[in-house]
Amino acid sequence: MNPLQRIVLLALLVPAQAAWPQSERFEAPGPYRSTLQDVRWRDPARGRELPLRIRVPDAPGQRAAILFSHGLGGSVDGGRVWGEQWASHGFVVIHLQHPGSDESVWRGVERPARALRAAAGAAQFVNRVRDVQFVLDELERRQRAGDPLATRIDVARIGVSGHSFGAVTTQAVAGEDYGAGARSQAIIDARPRAFIAFSPSARSTHSAERFAHIERPFFSVTGTRDGRVAMGLGVPPAQRLLPFAGMPAGDKYLLNLTGADHMVFNGGTRVHGAADPALEATHVRLTRATTTAFWLAYLDGDEAARHWLADAQRYVGAAGEFRVK
Repeated sequence: MNPLQRIVLLALLVPAQAAWPQSERFEAPGPYRSTLQDVRWRDPARGRELPLRIRVPDAPGQRAAILFSHGLGGSVDGGRVWGEQWASHGFVVIHLQHPGSDESVWRGVERPARALRAAAGAAQFVNRVRDVQFVLDELERRQRAGDPLATRIDVARIGVSGHSFGAVTTQAVAGEDYGAGARSQAIIDARPRAFIAFSPSARSTHSAERFAHIERPFFSVTGTRDGRVAMGLGVPPAQRLLPFAGMPAGDKYLLNLTGADHMVFNGGTRVHGAADPALEATHVRLTRATTTAFWLAYLDGDEAARHWLADAQRYVGAAGEFRVK
């Protein structure tokens, strides 16, 4: 996108926002401050210890919670931008770190690219899904035991989200069909109420049908430059649209931002700076607002947020496509 095209794009966004002031509620930080807790929970069944970063808002009563799964080679810092926003609107946000596909795979090793490719396999995929299930189990166990943090969470209002490999994890928990063998391992979890996948993906152009069993509310977030990433990983941008295309109608959403690349959706610190900081700031703002509205609608039962989402293309404007079905 050349400078003139970018100026026109940013100018087109202004009238849409001015005409729809309610959008400010979702894109701005919410009224709550949050505290950070870095903890480690051990799964004795697998002998596996999970680092967690938990954002706890100073909001009253039991709160809905969102689990966030980082991308390949990431950490609890993955999704920081989104987590800060969601916590400010009253959600407890739990960032999971997945040993075996986290930053420990590549830091200080001689061939980090080879190590990362090896960590992107089926074994780590299954570990990630089980990590999510373990955290859900542990929240319930700790709540029964009277743990002060767990008792702040309404375990009937749980959302799951993730970026890249974390999006694949999210899709699996939500109900992507991997065949009878995978289903027998109970990959799908019935407890989460809603899902957001940043940079979702399908394995091929013929695999949209794998998502036909995802009945719960699901929001796919991607961009027109959200394609292959380093080391030959990733998929073409068109394949990131297939999960939404394959899901049945009813509470399904897609945000496809023009010019947005893979790493903007990481929600953390870039290794290299953004090629176009002003455009990236627009992408972050739109993503922050639409995802916040989604959680408010489907975890907090906010009908105003649900109505806003139904017509959110007006808000996104020329910056991309927002679809609802």
